[in-house]
Amino acid sequence: MKKVFILAGLLALSFSSFAQANKQTDSLKNIRLEEVVVSATRAGKDTPMAYSNVLQTEIKKENAARNIPVILQNIPSLVSFTEDGSGVGNTSMRIRGTDATRINVTLNGMPLNNPESQEVYWVNLPDLSSSLQSIQVQRGVGTSTNGAAAFGASISMKTVGSRPEVYGEASTSIGSYNTFSSSIAAGSGILKNGLALDVRYSRNTGDGYIRNGFVNHGNLFVSLSHHSDNQLIRLSYINGKQKTGITWEGISPGDMEKQGRRYNPAGKYLDEADNVHYYDNETDNYTSHILQFLFTRQLNQYLFLNANLNYNNGFGYYENYRSDPDGGFKRGDKFSKYGLPNQTVNGITYSRSQLIRQKLMRNDFYVANLSLNYAKDALNLALGGMYSFYDGDHYGKLPWVKYNQNIPENYEWYRNRGKKGEFNFFTKAEYRFNEKVSLFGDIQYRHINYRFTGIDDDLMELTGVFKYNFFNPKAGISYRIDDRNNLYASIAVGQREPLRTDLKDGAKGGAVNPVKAERMLDYELGYRFSNENGVNLGANFYYMDYKNQLVQTGKLTDVGYKLMENVKDSYRAGVELEASVPFANNKFRLDANATLSQNKIKNYTAYFDQYDTPDNYEWVGQTTKSIKSTNISFSPNAIGMASLTYQPLQTLYFNLLGKYVGKQYLDNTSDDAKAINAYFVSNLSAGYTFDKTPVGRIALQVFVNNLFNKEYIANGWAATDTFQDGSALNWIGYYPQATRNYTIRITISF
Repeated sequence: MKKVFILAGLLALSFSSFAQANKQTDSLKNIRLEEVVVSATRAGKDTPMAYSNVLQTEIKKENAARNIPVILQNIPSLVSFTEDGSGVGNTSMRIRGTDATRINVTLNGMPLNNPESQEVYWVNLPDLSSSLQSIQVQRGVGTSTNGAAAFGASISMKTVGSRPEVYGEASTSIGSYNTFSSSIAAGSGILKNGLALDVRYSRNTGDGYIRNGFVNHGNLFVSLSHHSDNQLIRLSYINGKQKTGITWEGISPGDMEKQGRRYNPAGKYLDEADNVHYYDNETDNYTSHILQFLFTRQLNQYLFLNANLNYNNGFGYYENYRSDPDGGFKRGDKFSKYGLPNQTVNGITYSRSQLIRQKLMRNDFYVANLSLNYAKDALNLALGGMYSFYDGDHYGKLPWVKYNQNIPENYEWYRNRGKKGEFNFFTKAEYRFNEKVSLFGDIQYRHINYRFTGIDDDLMELTGVFKYNFFNPKAGISYRIDDRNNLYASIAVGQREPLRTDLKDGAKGGAVNPVKAERMLDYELGYRFSNENGVNLGANFYYMDYKNQLVQTGKLTDVGYKLMENVKDSYRAGVELEASVPFANNKFRLDANATLSQNKIKNYTAYFDQYDTPDNYEWVGQTTKSIKSTNISFSPNAIGMASLTYQPLQTLYFNLLGKYVGKQYLDNTSDDAKAINAYFVSNLSAGYTFDKTPVGRIALQVFVNNLFNKEYIANGWAATDTFQDGSALNWIGYYPQATRNYTIRITISF
């Protein structure tokens, strides 16, 4: 099937190239065709939803060898965090308190979320921001899109289009913790025959703030396009390759006090003489290939066709050293855990051993989508459909075992396979009833068929078949008071299937109450103001009413996945305020936003494992705690951002940014002992462009992150064990963020 996708794209491109070889192109029509690529899944000017647009100029100002979540830190209600502390390793985000598994991400209108985990691992696509032309972030359910359900937000990304003229660009960044990033890009411009070739390659390396937080990343982007007056055809390829030190364990409060906030226990073990060592290949590795074929055609003055094919191939594994902390980092895992008998070496029989293990995955993801966009007079209409199929293997190997009698090399102890098909159809319309009133309607249907088979990593049989049918209607109204003031309101239904990790535990254990699909009603009421002087103000009120919401318990699996649970009744309610105000003859601009919210679970029951005594630690069952109303984990009640930009010259700017994130609980018990304190962090950046030099245009940027050297924690995990005498023990892991650090970036372009 992969060959079919590639062949279809190449044949279509070749046909168009010969058919249109001598036609000149109109630049305005090219811009319009580029917009159509993502228009079916994006909100427009009068769409009654809360959204933010980030243009390429803004992306470049924030791009200092860091991942997309950090670059989007100015977006309302968004909290970004990173495991390695510096923003170049494993990085993620939450929007309105919802985690990355609920944030739909598309690239050129095609789904980017892994269908099983429903998450985008940004570290697998290093320096993707350098290849982006624009980003739109919709908060809440948003408009219908392709792929994983948008249950808290959706992010639509568009890669760069072809430029009219030939160009070249080279960029280098050097920063703290030996961070180094370099990229080189070149493009042919749109030739007379309509063809255009664009290429970009980048490389990122660094040690990270946290011990073992190193990165070694590469990214290649190639785009071959053909432009004509009424048609755009593009074949693009993205290759991401990452090797990252494992940092998901976090650091306990005790270790942070004794070892320092940069400590990371990953890979720690003791030899026979009790000397401390760290395994030097404690790594997460992934290689991704994304091939996209985009076809956009203007059928007549009012109608556009967009037909796309997408193929994602990924292979990755993590490798770590298994050394039992409860055994003083000298014991390893039991052989029985891997289906192996005890091993006899030199006359001594061992029931467990230190060992190195790899957990691997290989997957193929095929997507085809089609959309029609119609715009005439007062009506904008979009029809879209998508079919996708995912085929993924999960398996584990043991490259090395210390006490090895007869274990085969690279012994494989489990393998299971998941297959997931999805059909998605939506239609959305905006109709300007008159000069003041615009109506919006959106209907989406999703059918999902997911199954897995095989043996899981705990040697249990893993078999399950799950089918879901979701109908998601949305409606809204926009009222333009005058040329400056606009009111809007909307209601939207969102539904979402559970993750693979949520489903497989229930399937293996024969759970009486396995996790259920989630449903949400999203109510939005907003106001926007803009004037000819560039002042923009906004206020958006939201109420997200959940049924069977899956929330984080705060506890992690041994590879960093978040454990989830259904809660019957819960809600998120808040107000998002935004302002952008230029002053002093546009030399200064103040941008600010704030989110004030309540995020609650009603009638919550928390479950804790119970043991006999802290010394014996024999499991005896579970105990519960009932809470009438409690805070949803990882959902701060206050988030704020303020940014002051001073631009005395067109070629010179200074920016001071401050971000505030309120207190976050690490589980759903509202226990202050398991919480992250509120923090405020500031960044300073400046840039100057030398417009005319013998080598071209030179842009110099300086970034000072965490300007005031705050020691803060942006993420964590927690679990609680209870004992029969009524006492309890909290297990906590923190992810400290980097103190003051610096990056210098120089870009030469022509």
